[in-house]
Amino acid sequence: MEPTNIPVTGISLDKTTASVEVGKTVKLTATVTPNNATDATPVFTSSDATVATIANDGTVTAVKAGTATITVTAGGKTATSAITVTAAAPAQQ
Repeated sequence: MEPTNIPVTGISLDKTTASVEVGKTVKLTATVTPNNATDATPVFTSSDATVATIANDGTVTAVKAGTATITVTAGGKTATSAITVTAAAPAQQ
C-alpha cells in the first residue's frame, strides 16, 4: 500500500505582532493544519536578522531597535508576524 501524502492546508502563528526590548526574547508558536500533515515541520525566517533573529523552535531574539517580519513556512503555506524591537529601558538607579 502506498503511503498517503497529507497536504498542509494552513499554518498560523499565535502572535501576528509582538513588541520586544533589545536583548530579550519572545516565543512564537506555529500551528500547522491538519496536525497529521506529511510536511508539517515549520521553518522560521527573519526578514532582517540584524533586528531580530529566529530559532528553529520559534524563539525570537531582539538584536537592535527596528522592525522585522518573521515568516513561518510548512508544506508551501506561510504565516507572518511583525516584530517591533524597542530600545532597552535605561537601568534603574
